Amino acid sequence: MTPDHVVGIVFAALFGAAIGSFSNVLAIRWHEEVDLGGRSKCPECGHVIRPQHLVPVFSWLWLRGKCADCGAKIHVQYPLVEALAMLLGGIAAWQADPFTSPLQFAFLFLCTVGFLAPIIMDLRWQELPVEYLVGLGVVGVALRTAIAGYAGADILLSLGWTLLAIVIGVAVFGLQVLLSQGRWLGEGDVWFGGMMGAVLGMPALVGIGIYFAYIIGGVWAAAGLLSGMYKRGSRLPFAPALAAGTMVALWHGQQILSWISHGML
Repeated sequence: MTPDHVVGIVFAALFGAAIGSFSNVLAIRWHEEVDLGGRSKCPECGHVIRPQHLVPVFSWLWLRGKCADCGAKIHVQYPLVEALAMLLGGIAAWQADPFTSPLQFAFLFLCTVGFLAPIIMDLRWQELPVEYLVGLGVVGVALRTAIAGYAGADILLSLGWTLLAIVIGVAVFGLQVLLSQGRWLGEGDVWFGGMMGAVLGMPALVGIGIYFAYIIGGVWAAAGLLSGMYKRGSRLPFAPALAAGTMVALWHGQQILSWISHGML
């Protein structure tokens, strides 16, 4: 690893933390249907948060998780999301150097850190922002198409596979919604499935993403039931598992496909 690559990873981690902070604001304001413009305020006392108190992770620790003006507790969601975004940003840069492979880095960054806003909304309110998921899918397709074109690949073929992947993602979850009349999954999960197809771009990778999403979701559900966090019959947020499955397919999908194909020979 070159010194420039290390600098790129540090830069991406810090940028990720900033985007994580924005994801917190985006999720909360989207849920409350509030304009995204304007400065952040304490929800308890209404004071505008000072710039020095907006540093990701550090400010929450410095203030001991409390508002500097009224002392109200600041939800632990903020530093956790910012720290996770920092980690994901660093991983994206580790996989694709921002200075030598900017398009690939932008794609990986988008498809990891970009998932945080819908994850927050599903965990806290069981809501998914459909417009956001569509936008994420469109930008993902655009970046992947640009990467494919730069590499000299057949763009029309790539778009054809992407369309099929989107159809599969929508069909898998849409069928479950129809069969269960919305008891198993919500309509937002169908849109998330379409977005998975858009960013992964290959039917086989979508299959891997869905498989791992159910594995991860099952482990999460079992842990929640054993710990008492959830009760039987509770509707669990599925977006975190879908996002995690998509990341597994994005990071290791090709290796998994290679392992499967070698195992069948």
